[in-house]
Amino acid sequence: MRTKNSNTIVMAFMGLAILSSAAAGNEIAYDIQTPTIIASDDLGSHYLARPEVNFPDTTMVIDKAILELWVEPQTEDTITFVSIRVYPITIDWSSDAVSWTSPWTNPGGDFDDVFYAEYAIGSTGAQEIQIDLTDLCMRWADGRLPYYGFLIAVSEVSLVALEFLNGGDGDGPWGTLRITYTSMPEE
Repeated sequence: MRTKNSNTIVMAFMGLAILSSAAAGNEIAYDIQTPTIIASDDLGSHYLARPEVNFPDTTMVIDKAILELWVEPQTEDTITFVSIRVYPITIDWSSDAVSWTSPWTNPGGDFDDVFYAEYAIGSTGAQEIQIDLTDLCMRWADGRLPYYGFLIAVSEVSLVALEFLNGGDGDGPWGTLRITYTSMPEE
């Protein structure tokens, strides 16, 4: 009787281990060395990035997608509030031929203004932040949204300006998009 229970327990643990490894999925990281920055004299700056991700990919189920950035609120105060929003760009563009007004029909960029991702910073000093882009990457991967990269904007409700840093120490990439996914068999 004990052997039967032991075998059942061992089989249950093996099943959990298989499920855990399948659930963990694959991870790929896309470094963003330098974003494209477009600016307006009175409306601030937008940061554009288009990592070489192969979207849409209907064999990819996005488990998690995180945009990692190093930032530093520009204030000496202890009271800080900065809101960063990430929007999907809706038209094709090239970093060689882009400005606040071109090639856009809307100055500052043509983007879907749904809040797919937002991150609020409430502390001072240089810090790494992680913005959850899972919902947005799922929409790109399955083709619900066209993939032309994304636009990062500091919201006008922010109390202070924000500086983006390269890798915290100045040597790393400007940002990293980490996507954890599960591959599905093609039909």
